[in-house]
Amino acid sequence: MRTPRKLIAVAILAAVSLTACSRGGEETSTGATQASGKKDATIIMSTLGNPFFISVKDGAEAQAAKSGITLNVQNADNSDATFLNQATTAISKQTGILILDPVGSQSASSSVTQANSASIPVMAFDRKPSGGKLATFVGYDAVQAGKNAADALAEAVGGKGKVVEIQGILGTNVAQDRSKGFEQQIATHKDIKVVATQAADFDRAKALNVMTNVLQANPDIDGVYAANDEMAMGVLSALKARNLVGKVKVVGNDGIADALAAVSAGEMYATNAESPFALGQKVVSLAADVLGGKQVQADETLQGKLVKKDNVKEYADYLVGLGDKSGVPDSLK
Repeated sequence: MRTPRKLIAVAILAAVSLTACSRGGEETSTGATQASGKKDATIIMSTLGNPFFISVKDGAEAQAAKSGITLNVQNADNSDATFLNQATTAISKQTGILILDPVGSQSASSSVTQANSASIPVMAFDRKPSGGKLATFVGYDAVQAGKNAADALAEAVGGKGKVVEIQGILGTNVAQDRSKGFEQQIATHKDIKVVATQAADFDRAKALNVMTNVLQANPDIDGVYAANDEMAMGVLSALKARNLVGKVKVVGNDGIADALAAVSAGEMYATNAESPFALGQKVVSLAADVLGGKQVQADETLQGKLVKKDNVKEYADYLVGLGDKSGVPDSLK
């Protein structure tokens, strides 16, 4: 057992300043953005069809209520066109601050530059736009997440064997970085061979199909890394169809309720838990700072926590303490 709940909260919510970059909006001599006097924010979610992002929304709404911010939540439903239309509408209505979770890192750049031109501060989370000026970016350390998963998978398979990597949406920085971290770290385990690498776009159903096909070509694999827990759930479904659950070790990322239940039941070996509820809280807390003219870091990097069977209840208790009841499976409440 590792740190107690309070220390876990500190670890997961710890923000690390990375390299300084330009901030959106007008700046004072101290680097803090000037207060706009507005108390409203528009947050555009890439999707609300994924439990991770539903929990982000819940955390954001809880923090908005505490901060006195009127929060307008939009769902892009994984559509670049919808995302761009929603951002344009928010800008035309002069929202106090625009908070973006891009569908694609490249496509979101036009929305950022459009908001920059309208002198509306912009911040992003989880997925980073590739252009434009942000007041701040908030996200978990995706490279470290991939490294954590690689070490956990190596441990699960006893340091040797054949493993598979299931990647996310490769047009996003978070998918690229999780893959980068995993591939760098798994290469340090010389007796482990990655026999297949396939993208399933962070989607459960796609992961089921991808894993089914992978198993046909590689029936003797020992482990799987899925870059998010939704895909890990699809992987588990494919393994169940072949009676391989528990025999093939699975490591995921995010720490959604389904994954925590699977870890507790011994179906998954581990998940690199990155509380989406805590992420939503942090995002809106920083948005309130920007609206109030306070200085914020250019990048706020949060750290996740590797959750296995021996500490899954402790992590679930931490989530309950945050107020994230929907992120905890009934079996762990």
